Amino acid sequence: MMERPWIRGVVLTVTIGTAMWLGVSASQQFLDARAEPAGCVTLATSTSAAVVTMCILMVLLTALGMIAGKLVNAVVGVFVLGTGLAALSLRSAAVSGAFFEDASFVSIAVESMIWSIPTAIAVVTIFRFAGSPPDIETRRPGESWWLEYFDPEALRAGLVAIVVPIVVWCVVRNMLKGQAFGGACLGGVVVGIAYRMMAPRVQPIVAFVAPILAIGLSQFVTAMRLSGDLGVAFAANALPPQMRLMPMDVVAGSLTGVAIGIGWARSFAKSDTHQS
Repeated sequence: MMERPWIRGVVLTVTIGTAMWLGVSASQQFLDARAEPAGCVTLATSTSAAVVTMCILMVLLTALGMIAGKLVNAVVGVFVLGTGLAALSLRSAAVSGAFFEDASFVSIAVESMIWSIPTAIAVVTIFRFAGSPPDIETRRPGESWWLEYFDPEALRAGLVAIVVPIVVWCVVRNMLKGQAFGGACLGGVVVGIAYRMMAPRVQPIVAFVAPILAIGLSQFVTAMRLSGDLGVAFAANALPPQMRLMPMDVVAGSLTGVAIGIGWARSFAKSDTHQS
């Protein structure tokens, strides 16, 4: 990690600014039937173009995250990745777009869960390139990175993500994009703090991915049980809170929130290594 604070500040400013610019630019490449940035790939008029755009965006944001991770630390690298996706999320349609497009909420929930795969790949890539954060030493030097990142202790700590749908239920009170992203982000903060306290020696790969799966699974179960006229539920502000999050809200909020939570928890979590 770089020792000079001003250099770290420059690196963060440049990488975060570039990531946000990429996210905003990508929002214009997959539009829905209303010619507005779609809230998810499912609603894009051209699915193939949307998938290609998202693949390119993830590669570029991961590269920026690798740079920031190498020069600062891996958790900050993931935060940079999350800010790029947050810019895309906040520029895209809220859940109201799904109603206007008569979208399937089951499909939206499945897309949220599918996002855990490219997210895991991106986070692992950043950690592999940047190395362990300075306060979390490698537990199995010379052994498989898979065991280092996804051993039973890491998976057990990841179960804390079950609190995220509860946080979303408590926070998201309307259909606005800001509350949807904010609910996912706050849930991620809770997971980041809890994971760091429960497993202070574990590389937090699972912490970044588990909230996405938790919200996606909650959305899927809820979508399967939805009945009646959803238009009436939408008009009456009675749609279940977790269904008000679009997939990009889930992914961006989880990544940025968990990174913030880990950073906050670092000041009081026990560690076997020195702080730097």
